[in-house]
Amino acid sequence: MMSGALELLAEYWWLILLGQGILVLVLAMYVAIPWQARRRGYSFWLWLIATFVAFNPIIMLVLLALMPNRARKRLREKFRAELNAKLAARTGRPLVPAAAVAAHSLAGSTMPERSLGDMPTVAPPERSLGDELTRG
Repeated sequence: MMSGALELLAEYWWLILLGQGILVLVLAMYVAIPWQARRRGYSFWLWLIATFVAFNPIIMLVLLALMPNRARKRLREKFRAELNAKLAARTGRPLVPAAAVAAHSLAGSTMPERSLGDMPTVAPPERSLGDELTRG
């Protein structure tokens, strides 16, 4: 029995190596997507499980491309805080959030009390330019 298995292995060794190579390529593709997700700020293990459940890594690549990059978002927030700290140190006064500045500037605005939608309707003139004949 053992000699038959060894003969079969000796005859089809190339097929086994080919199958293992394909398996390694498929596993590399299934691991590359969660690796990219981890670089974008998401959980590696959660994306690995989702990729295996989806059975189609292309769907997961499209989904990952549509999602925001959380790692860059954290960096932007960190840099914004550093810039605000530098600006506050330079000017000597604490920075006011942009929402408070916008609310304060709208309070003293010179906008009219009535909007165009509140104006009374006026009848159009008797004739318009479109009523005249086209002259060549």
